[in-house]
Amino acid sequence: MMAAVARLDPHSYADDAQPRTKDFDFSASVDFEARVLSASVTLHFAEPATGGPLDLDTRALTITKVEGPEGNALAFTLHPAEPILGSRLEVAVPPGARSIRITYKTAPDASALQWLAPEQTLGKKHPYLFTQCQPIHARSVLPCQDTPSIRQTYRATMDVPATLRAVMAAASKGRTVDGPRAIERFEMPQPIPPYLFAFAVGDLASKELSPRSRVWTEPSQLEAAAWEFAEVEAHLHAAEALFGPYDWDRFDLLVMPPSFPYGGMENPRLTFLTPSLLAGDRSLVNVLAHELAHSWTGNLVTNANAEHFWLNEGFTVFAERRILEALEGAEMAALHAAIGFERLQQAFEQHDEHPELTRLRTSLAGVDPDEAFSQVPYEKGYLFLKTLEAAAGREAFDAILAEWLRAHRFGVATTDDFLALVERMSPGLLARVDAKAWVDGTGLPAGSWRAQSARLAAV
Repeated sequence: MMAAVARLDPHSYADDAQPRTKDFDFSASVDFEARVLSASVTLHFAEPATGGPLDLDTRALTITKVEGPEGNALAFTLHPAEPILGSRLEVAVPPGARSIRITYKTAPDASALQWLAPEQTLGKKHPYLFTQCQPIHARSVLPCQDTPSIRQTYRATMDVPATLRAVMAAASKGRTVDGPRAIERFEMPQPIPPYLFAFAVGDLASKELSPRSRVWTEPSQLEAAAWEFAEVEAHLHAAEALFGPYDWDRFDLLVMPPSFPYGGMENPRLTFLTPSLLAGDRSLVNVLAHELAHSWTGNLVTNANAEHFWLNEGFTVFAERRILEALEGAEMAALHAAIGFERLQQAFEQHDEHPELTRLRTSLAGVDPDEAFSQVPYEKGYLFLKTLEAAAGREAFDAILAEWLRAHRFGVATTDDFLALVERMSPGLLARVDAKAWVDGTGLPAGSWRAQSARLAAV
């Protein structure tokens, strides 16, 4: 019988009594023909292991060997896969070990790896690879403690065809070409949750937008992308004026191939963006504002697990609309808020048979976070924060937000952490807005703040 474990996260095998990964070294060779990565990862622990099992998250990985810090073979067991969590990799870690090294291969259908044929790209000549690790797909790229509650730094080496470029949500440390292959090196000095581990490989070119931002994309749309996002520095300045210094050094953008199925992904240092934003009139840059806002709300302060996902997305929608208000005026922010309210009504209908998924704080044990996804944490979370702001006054609520970002900088947080902070800084505020109905109740509570948009009313 397996001993009971102290799980940090309903979607991870990570055990709170076991060593925590502090940083890791990742090395991968990209094989477009086979659609696999031949890879290794060295996990470095925050403290020396006391000895015993270490449980890691994996999905469809082929584990070749596991070694200790001296290169000695370690016993391991890859347990049968569970439908949502994947397979638990159990490693026997000796006492005093500070690291382990795992050699493995990914599966051709790895859930986080999107392999595009040349026909699926804009240029039609070269294949393309990109990752999407949110919410729990990093485990299909590398064995890890795949929970937002364990933030990690890393170093990475990518072996790719020399005709292509690898880019990563990390600092580039150089490229070396050796015949038909190239080695790209990266380092991520800021600790991230595993879902923000991200890279892409393809026919890519770049152009500088500002001293701390450049855009990457396929060569044929580089100029259009550079023009569309030329005002990115103004977005950065507006966000910093609201939320404090930008802590990620660079804010680079990667405009994806036409088959990219998302609006954007807030990977730090390298935000992924859909090419549908290239409207030619800069009218869709609110998506850019949303992904930039994540640099504070989500990336800097991260939900401890998917049950508190609204802390990422509700705060980010709030921050995005504050940025839009600063750049384009209150009416534009109100227009986006009013449209968001309509999307929220659709999300309530989407969860008509599962109203428990319309709560802000959810119970997701046994529930795939991909299946629970909707606009509820985005727009209901936003309305909760706007209701708090309206009740407290903007100045008082801005002080709460500033303390939230300061207290949990490069850390993780839960809903209770936020509620405790609000009660400490503004006693009685939670009771005045009936916060319990917002957090643990279904649907939308009475007395919610509502946006008034003259433009939408005219339409």
